[in-house]
Amino acid sequence: MSFLTERPEGTGHAPPGGGSGDRSGARHRGPGRARGLRPTTRTVRRALTGLGVSGAAVGLFACYLRLSATFPVGSDGASNALEAWDLLHGNWLLRGWTFTDVSFYTTELPEYAAVELARGLNAGVVHTAASITYTLLVLAAAALARGRARGAEGWARALIAAGIMIAPQLGNGIHVLLSQPDHVGTQVPLVGIFLLLDRAPRRRYTAAAIWALLVVTIVADKIAITDAVVPLVVVCLFYAARAGTPSTLRVDSGAGAGLGSPARSGADKLARSGADKPARRGADKPARRGIEAVADRVCARSFELSVAVASIAAVGVAQLILTGITRLGGFTLIPVETRIVMPASVPGHLSMTLQDTLNLFGADVSAAQPGPQALFAWVHVPGVVLMTAAFGIALWRLPGRRDLVSAVLAVGLVVNLATFVASAIPSTPFDTREMVAVLPYGAVLAGRTFGPWLTSGDAARIRSPRVSSFQLRPFQLGALRLRPFQLGALRLRAGVAVLALASACQLAALGYGATRPPAANPEQALAGWLTDHHLITGLGTYSEDNVTTLDSGGAVRLRTVSWPRSGRAVPRLYQSSASWYDPRTAYANFVVSGTAADHIPRAEILALAGPATRTYRFRSFTIMTWDKNLLALLGAPPSRLPGDIGHP
Repeated sequence: MSFLTERPEGTGHAPPGGGSGDRSGARHRGPGRARGLRPTTRTVRRALTGLGVSGAAVGLFACYLRLSATFPVGSDGASNALEAWDLLHGNWLLRGWTFTDVSFYTTELPEYAAVELARGLNAGVVHTAASITYTLLVLAAAALARGRARGAEGWARALIAAGIMIAPQLGNGIHVLLSQPDHVGTQVPLVGIFLLLDRAPRRRYTAAAIWALLVVTIVADKIAITDAVVPLVVVCLFYAARAGTPSTLRVDSGAGAGLGSPARSGADKLARSGADKPARRGADKPARRGIEAVADRVCARSFELSVAVASIAAVGVAQLILTGITRLGGFTLIPVETRIVMPASVPGHLSMTLQDTLNLFGADVSAAQPGPQALFAWVHVPGVVLMTAAFGIALWRLPGRRDLVSAVLAVGLVVNLATFVASAIPSTPFDTREMVAVLPYGAVLAGRTFGPWLTSGDAARIRSPRVSSFQLRPFQLGALRLRPFQLGALRLRAGVAVLALASACQLAALGYGATRPPAANPEQALAGWLTDHHLITGLGTYSEDNVTTLDSGGAVRLRTVSWPRSGRAVPRLYQSSASWYDPRTAYANFVVSGTAADHIPRAEILALAGPATRTYRFRSFTIMTWDKNLLALLGAPPSRLPGDIGHP
């Protein structure tokens, strides 16, 4: 398989010297002359390309907005919207708030605040922000897959990556990718970091920029440590240790030489500074090669070691920032659970990991409803195959030190999947959110691996054969005499045909999902009922409290309480603010008990407030009211756990 052959990033398809690839000097004259285009023509083409990409972005956002609406807003997304609303109204450090083990303080919360500034506080904020995030992720992944390639190869790379990600699967796929900010938004700055690593000069200021972006991302979500920091450190240290070996000194003359063979810059520096003048005067070539080799090793190691050190330093600085925010009275994070799985649970975790991977890529046939959904799930299966093959190829190429970004992505997949299987996390389909990096990483690897192969001379080997011209002799069919005709030479690039067919199928899947009706939101009806009955502040459970508050635009305020098996209920410090439970500033006089899964045991309610004054039933909800402030009756200390709920 010729696509297994290592090719430096950004190289053309022609060989670097002579041969059939040098029939014209176009490849060595720059893009404008190579194509015979005037500067104005190139400008127009670039403008049209920019307009096309912008139009595609708008179209994707519109489709994702419709897809997001097929899944109701959940408690996590509603909580983030309320946090952003408080941030927007001047609580810059979010004083009094207790988050989960992630804050999204520097990523999604500013995005939510910007959306709320435009459209106010409502459930549409979650759908809009999630759609913006995923649109940016698809475009960023396509750009990273493209790398420094241009022309047909660049488009093939980008389309493969975007095509794999473009149509999330209805159901849990939408829940994970388009319903709330749960590690999906973290992938946007991480892909941006890899873009910087791919395209920026290999200088120390690039490492400094990577450090700054990593700090911002880790402050928001510590999963960036396993998704980016660990792979960057491992690959950069590995490459630095191998810098200057023969396999790394092959230099590409194309635009991608800086990535495929970083050692070139060291020799160029010496040439510009005059250090190689003796060589140009006829000095011994071995001496010159020795000087260049030393410069190559120093320069390559300098950049890669800088990136490794910057990545490690970013973790420490981010933790200092989080600690400083807490000590200044800002938000508090719940510690991350780090339990390790028991050996007996590993097979089950492996099975769950496989199912979650299929779900991320939209290929979970077992979870799809019969009919079009099952058909489109099968359509996504080739994407999983491409990702798996590209993953294996990237690992096989890793010792060759040709593509730093692909190596980082491949190691990132190994770390992400290994930590997911080894942790105690996998238990439900929603836990797919913890391994969401597999989707953009795998899609980018598929684009960077198979895009060049589809558009190179290697792909010509799978073209349909040239049908030579032939002539049919005249023949008589009854009274009709058929004249001879010629079938001209036909040639079809199979790779392009396959890419076009796959793109059409993915767009069909996206269109089908976008035409599905929006999901019903029971909390929205509850918010309207409470408003009509002048019930403003009450208590309940996490499943419906923040969602109802968001659906009412803040007109109704339901506060989450931990309902213990014995003793009085206490405030729950989980995606909540301590100020909500202050009886001096708020008056809560009712309790909402939801469906069977979120039902508050009657004994716990009576232990808190005694018999209710009035009891209402609205759809699946039970509303009990009192003529006193229930906040003054809550016990202490607050709890992070939900308590004994779900039992009638």
